[in-house]
Amino acid sequence: MGLVRLTILSLILIAPHYCEAQSDSTIEALQQLPVKYITRIDSKIDKYSSRITNKTEKTLTKLSRWENKIHVLLQKVNPEAAQKLFGNDQTTFSNVLLKIKEGKAIAENYRTQYDGYRDKLTTSLKYLEQQKDNVKSNLIKPINEANKKITALEEEVKNEEAVERFIKERKKQLLDEAVKYIGNSKYLTKINKEAYYYVETMRNYKENFSDKKKAEETALTILNKIPAFQKFAQHNSQLASLFGNPASYGTAQSLVGLQTRASVQDLIQNRIAAGGPNAQQMISQNLQQAHAQLDQLKDKVLKAGGSNSDADIPSFKPNMQKTRTFLQRLEYGSNLQLAKSNGFIPSTVDIGLSIGYKLNDKSVIGIGASYKMGLGNFQHIRITHQGIGLRSFVDWKLKKQLFVTGGFEMNYNAQFKNISQLKNYNDWQGAGLLGLSKKLKIKTKWFKGGKLQLLYDMLYRQHMPTSQPIVFRTGYDF
Repeated sequence: MGLVRLTILSLILIAPHYCEAQSDSTIEALQQLPVKYITRIDSKIDKYSSRITNKTEKTLTKLSRWENKIHVLLQKVNPEAAQKLFGNDQTTFSNVLLKIKEGKAIAENYRTQYDGYRDKLTTSLKYLEQQKDNVKSNLIKPINEANKKITALEEEVKNEEAVERFIKERKKQLLDEAVKYIGNSKYLTKINKEAYYYVETMRNYKENFSDKKKAEETALTILNKIPAFQKFAQHNSQLASLFGNPASYGTAQSLVGLQTRASVQDLIQNRIAAGGPNAQQMISQNLQQAHAQLDQLKDKVLKAGGSNSDADIPSFKPNMQKTRTFLQRLEYGSNLQLAKSNGFIPSTVDIGLSIGYKLNDKSVIGIGASYKMGLGNFQHIRITHQGIGLRSFVDWKLKKQLFVTGGFEMNYNAQFKNISQLKNYNDWQGAGLLGLSKKLKIKTKWFKGGKLQLLYDMLYRQHMPTSQPIVFRTGYDF
């Protein structure tokens, strides 16, 4: 009995110090939160919200305009069908567009699809708002603002998903009914294509928003080390509200009867060992083949219309670049061209930088600039300015990673010491290039791929002195 009393007394004495230690560690962790975390989240929410609103309004404006054209055509050929599709009891693209502009809800009691990233983000911000006394003072106002924005964003996402569902339903309604009287009208085709691009664009915006940067990773790592945050998330996240958590969640009792990772790994290893000495190699080969087949299937799906199964035009080959943002359609590159030399090192090196814009999945147009650097010779290496150039180019995919490349360049092929010398236009020479480019799958920390170019200069005879007609360049995309 004395031992029990002593244990209880010890717990009573230790508990306050334990709680205080936990509180101190929580405050210390929260003080480490980077300011960039909140500012980045705030910026991401603003950008995502703006993109949703702008794209939704633009899409509904187009759909409304084409829908009205269909209405006019139906009134001429079949007024009854027009009344059926556009009567007062029908919700049209124009009605929904008006609601969006007025800030009204599109569908009452609509529940958004669960999104893990948004759920974690919302839970983190709510927790930080409760801990305003423990975070840095310069974070309190940004945290409050971010919480307001994430709440408003949830409503916007809810509206967007409701609009997406309505567009699918209204499109099907128009295709099923209007086509009977006006045939395969160009306006029905436009509605179908625009509906497809809307869904794919929204999916891309969502993926961009869910992309965690370094500041977010750091902040989440700090928060996940706080037991109080883990407990808060277990009871306040959207996932918890959907399924609920048992009272013993996270305790040893809640894991009784479940297999551990180690036991599962032992079971797999025993099964593999039973297959013989080459079982591991055979499994690896089969997995590689399965991955290759999956990649092929993904390519076929994208070529057939992407991941959106609601594209109802068999001959429709979507331009997936239309679903991307402006920055996503930009392609940055560099290339290197070496001049011939009788020595061990080239006499000059052309270093080029370029930026291209993807018109569609097969074509890229762009501009660039180059700098010709003199190296001297092996006995006397000396860096000099031997020229500068301006470039334009067009790449068109021929097959897989093989492209037809064309372009026009203006090059200043004379040594210069200052910028004022470049104003002598007589020293500038044009080059008309046409040839092939081969993209290489070389992915590193800094580069996304490599490129080899073999080009023919159609204006080489006009150069003074006459230059080489064949141009070979190597480069990298980043």
